Amino acid sequence: MLVIVFGVWPGVVSTDLVRLETFIDAPPEDVERTAEALRDLAKGTERFYVRCYRSYRGPHAPTPPNPVPYLGDGRVVDYVLGYSSPEADPDGFADAVRAAVREVAELGGGKLQVCEEVNVAAPLDGGSPGCYEALGAGLAAALDERTRLGVDVAIGFNAAVALPGDPFWAAVQSAVAPEVLARVDFLGLDFFPDVFRPVPADALAGAVTHVVRSFRESASAIGIPASVPIHITETGWPTGPENSEEQQVRVMESVARTVLGLAAEIGVDTYEIFGLRDGLSSGPRENRFGLLRDDYSAKPVYETVKRLIAEHSS
Repeated sequence: MLVIVFGVWPGVVSTDLVRLETFIDAPPEDVERTAEALRDLAKGTERFYVRCYRSYRGPHAPTPPNPVPYLGDGRVVDYVLGYSSPEADPDGFADAVRAAVREVAELGGGKLQVCEEVNVAAPLDGGSPGCYEALGAGLAAALDERTRLGVDVAIGFNAAVALPGDPFWAAVQSAVAPEVLARVDFLGLDFFPDVFRPVPADALAGAVTHVVRSFRESASAIGIPASVPIHITETGWPTGPENSEEQQVRVMESVARTVLGLAAEIGVDTYEIFGLRDGLSSGPRENRFGLLRDDYSAKPVYETVKRLIAEHSS
């Protein structure tokens, strides 16, 4: 069985997670309880990613603000540097990416994702002028800085679901040099089956299979080697009045087992959950993706995910 590296975003934000403009009264991040949950989920793993979001020239606050209490014993940072410049600024972004490589190295290694979903409009990176040029400049800068320093920092980028023919692929091929695409260490996929577009239960596994296989085929078509692993960089399912916690278990387990069943064929070696805790368990649907409720009590899916991690991490 292929060994999978798991991870989770442990942050808490006070805005709606889709629009990032509607504020909610989220209980603050409890560092001690967050660290305890991460240690529990990662128990027995050799590597576990703690996903952290940062924004270049953007209004978005870093989340989590400080990952250091969450690292150690195999838990390493998955550092996402988003591009939120109000005007095209690939050179400035490249400088920020070099600094991010150094920061990840100082945190003990891990990985750096350059940009966040350049194929999705504002407030994600697709809404910023020059986002594809920034992606190309950022990836080249990251790879060169990693080589210069000789540090353990994996470099890659991601997208939301992009099926064959999606303009994303042609835009990446135009903006990122072929030799850079050939050197990336991973390609990330953010996808949330049955969240933004309902999928019947009996069609879920087939839909997931189609998305992941198509993603690999499209990546190969623009020159990303088949040896470059796919990382599931965000996936989850929100609970609430219209979404039961029991249904969260069924959907998330079905999606995970489908992807992990394809992992060896497709080349998936990393699976990251979005996210650890609800922002506000009584708040907007987009803030209820947590494995934990906003009081840090566990939803039923917490034990399901913990079991999946144990099964596939050794």
